[in-house]
Amino acid sequence: MSARKVKERWTVDFWFEHASGKRERVRKAAPVNTRRGAEEFERQLRVEMLSPTVAEKVVHFADYADEFESVFVKANLKYATQVTYESTIRYHLVPEFGPMLLGEITGQRVERFKAKLMGAETAAKTVRNTLGVLSRMLHVAKDWGYLTEVPAIRLPKVPAPRFRFLSDEDSRRLLEAADPYWRAPIFFALMTGCRQGEIWAMERDQVDLDNAMVRVDRAVYRGRVGLPKHDRVRTIELSETLTQSLREHLTTTQGALVFASKEGGIRWGGQADAGLRKAAKSAGIEPLGWHVLRHTFASRLVMRGVPLQAVQQLLGHARIDETMRYAHLSPGAKRDAVSRLDDLGAPQLGQPMGIANARHEQLGER
Repeated sequence: MSARKVKERWTVDFWFEHASGKRERVRKAAPVNTRRGAEEFERQLRVEMLSPTVAEKVVHFADYADEFESVFVKANLKYATQVTYESTIRYHLVPEFGPMLLGEITGQRVERFKAKLMGAETAAKTVRNTLGVLSRMLHVAKDWGYLTEVPAIRLPKVPAPRFRFLSDEDSRRLLEAADPYWRAPIFFALMTGCRQGEIWAMERDQVDLDNAMVRVDRAVYRGRVGLPKHDRVRTIELSETLTQSLREHLTTTQGALVFASKEGGIRWGGQADAGLRKAAKSAGIEPLGWHVLRHTFASRLVMRGVPLQAVQQLLGHARIDETMRYAHLSPGAKRDAVSRLDDLGAPQLGQPMGIANARHEQLGER
């Protein structure tokens, strides 16, 4: 036993070697301040440390990663998120932590990994997402009994994303230059703000031309059809111009899909990106992706004074802070906000408030 008295306090002080070979010094004051109390306290500590917790389980990160993917990821995450997790684990986390025991992944070790990524000029968002996956893995490991504690992981701040949108003139030029095969979906994207995967998965039963609306309840990602992002099913009202355009478009196509490929199936991302780039080049516009059309839809609404909450619902954003990126485009938003306070009225300056109030009451009596 290593019980000893330090400054009138009985204390235990010993080294403990874990099954992994890691040595840990334990130095604590005994709750019962006697020799016997300290000796009993040491016995309890040794029993607890010998129990089959993570520190004693020889679990390597690479082995745990396989289990995490096959059990947790497959059972709890949407397909698109599964793909992201699997890619992050395979290309970033396993190469870095694979041979290590789970219990050896300390906060300091994670900070070195973060510094390595930042030093390689990895985008801050990628670093944040990578560390987020690692944090999720370690918390699940604790839930499964592989870890007794999870190291603190500090995520880097990500600057507000800068987005691009088209002017009305550029939008018209893009539509005029687009091949007829791409013109209808480009116009639909500009007028609804739908994501690319939502457009290609859209079927006729989602379109209600009589009531001028579409129901966005599915999306395609890497060939697999599922719910839209964040599982947010929404209804989008259609303008008169878009309703007429869709009516004409649907008379020229067959099959369930609204914007089917020439073969009748779902258009795939690479083909769609190439079609949009070709239209942009013909219009004399810098190359752009389909998400620029979504930004254009939102920006046009905000610049026309549409409330951000309405824009959020149309876009299917899970949180209003996602929509707030467009707030600076709102014309006179701050001036309009403060003008709503004018109903308080202005006081009579230079007079005591009591006198001013009395005059208001006299005027009211008259």
